[in-house]
Amino acid sequence: MKRFLFCMVCMLSVSVTAFGATAYPSKIEMVENGGKTEIHKVYELSAEDTPASIPQDSFEQDGKTYVLKDILKNEIPSHETREIIEPVTVESETNKMEDILPLIPATKEVLTDDGFSGTLQLDVSTIQIESKGIGTSSYTMKATRTYPNLAGADLQYIPKTTEENGHTLQFASVDWQSDNTANVDAHAITDRYTAVVTYEGTGTRSFSKGYTVTAEYSGIVSKTATDTVQYTAIFAQENGFPVDLYLILLPLCGAGIMLVSVAVFHFIKKKKGESADDENETVDVNESNSVDGRDPVNDDNDNYPGVCS
Repeated sequence: MKRFLFCMVCMLSVSVTAFGATAYPSKIEMVENGGKTEIHKVYELSAEDTPASIPQDSFEQDGKTYVLKDILKNEIPSHETREIIEPVTVESETNKMEDILPLIPATKEVLTDDGFSGTLQLDVSTIQIESKGIGTSSYTMKATRTYPNLAGADLQYIPKTTEENGHTLQFASVDWQSDNTANVDAHAITDRYTAVVTYEGTGTRSFSKGYTVTAEYSGIVSKTATDTVQYTAIFAQENGFPVDLYLILLPLCGAGIMLVSVAVFHFIKKKKGESADDENETVDVNESNSVDGRDPVNDDNDNYPGVCS
């Protein structure tokens, strides 16, 4: 019984707490609707809040009673902007602007981690070009020399080296050509030669390893979010019997249940006391009947014929 009463008290406490007012209106308006006066209470809550914190009890104003008719919800979007700068880095094979500009377009669409979006413009004045270094490579150089009117096809007439663009090249091969013939015993015999000589060597040259290009985009980005929710509690003038009767009955029902529980508890306690009194009276009667020493249950007295035979 005690546990039951404790649970009832807890339930009543929860019900009373649920009706506590924790939100306060930012605006109150008197509105005429169909010839009836309404009071509109406007609350601005965060998106995480619920309308349960809005007071819904009826109230009196200027001698009139107003009861809750409806709660309207209106999400209010917020628009936020800010300026950002976003750097970019690209690689280019040359340091010429006509080759670099196609790598970094004039505009860029962005979406930030926190939900801002927009179009940024390239700031050409921020373009910087940095060399990645200079490399060297080797290659084979070739040169051809012609030596005409030689007395014979003999290498002794051919220089073994030659100069080409500041490099010394070495003899690689020769192509002998007839330069003149003589008639000997009715045979045409070459007596003069032209040597076409190929010289080769190894040269080195430098080259750029490429360029790193950096630039910056800047502009205004924006974000639209629903951070505030507007609730309008509409209270209508009471016309006769209250519309939201449950707002009154629920606490009363809880109190009634509590009173009934207490009454039942006392009733059961009283019944238990009466039962204990009856048992005591029965014991007293039995003791009085056995004063003469005889057992009232096994009484063989003739005054009680047929009771025990």
